[in-house]
Amino acid sequence: MSLRWAFAGCKPQAIRVLTALEDRGFVPVLVASMPEAPESDRTELAGWCTARGIELLETSDLRGATARLQDLDLLLVCRFNLLPEEVFGAPHLGALNIHSSLLPAYRGVHPVSWVLINGEAETGVTLHRVDPGVDTGGILAARAISIEDHHDLWSLTGDLDNLSAALAVEVFEYIEKHGTLPKEKQQQGESSYAPRRRPEDGRIDWSLSARSIFNLVRALPEPLPSAFAVGQEGREIRVKEARLSAVHRASDALPGEVLACSAGGWFEVACGAGDSLKCRSEPPVTLGERLA
Repeated sequence: MSLRWAFAGCKPQAIRVLTALEDRGFVPVLVASMPEAPESDRTELAGWCTARGIELLETSDLRGATARLQDLDLLLVCRFNLLPEEVFGAPHLGALNIHSSLLPAYRGVHPVSWVLINGEAETGVTLHRVDPGVDTGGILAARAISIEDHHDLWSLTGDLDNLSAALAVEVFEYIEKHGTLPKEKQQQGESSYAPRRRPEDGRIDWSLSARSIFNLVRALPEPLPSAFAVGQEGREIRVKEARLSAVHRASDALPGEVLACSAGGWFEVACGAGDSLKCRSEPPVTLGERLA
């Protein structure tokens, strides 16, 4: 079948998915972005659409496009607001969402941050049917990847965006060949939720293990508000990077105590369980300072 479809989404994931589908001959007739999305995201998507002569709508819920969606086969969504049933039920085949976790784990808006913070060994991408719930619809395709120590939020997000594009192509090619969606599988296993992160959630608890603190720091790379601690005289210490040591260095120092300092704002700090972590901060800390 010749698929007529629309897309709703934002961020670099949208461009990667759209470009991958275009490369296989799947070009949307309509693209929607959210007016509340960052200007850089909207500008990038607008440029992509303008270069191809594709109409771009700015809308928070697509209600105004319901009649047009009824003439299409499919709506593909990624990183968009929850849609009302009148919208996701309008296309002939319904609406599909690309979510950056292995559902039903980490439903919600910030799954990539939370898998890092929680020290998960793997994550992935799920392409599922949109229903009235939050990331609860039947699964059409899913694929996992390992989380490595070199990953931070942005590099892991990039790998997941590439995986999202590959899954979208896989499902669209199935639809083109068979004229219908792949068979759905109901979500199984323990569900969890990835709530929206707040800047105050980034405060470091030095009584945790070095691994746990490392995971928090790499989940909050620039330009996001950094993981932080409070130093002498109430100074906010923004921890920009962290490195795990290959050798466990036992220490009887109190958690948060600065054990060594070096150039470039790097320091070694005592953590829980007697281990330590190398960090880089702005402003720099001083030897013997106790971070809280």
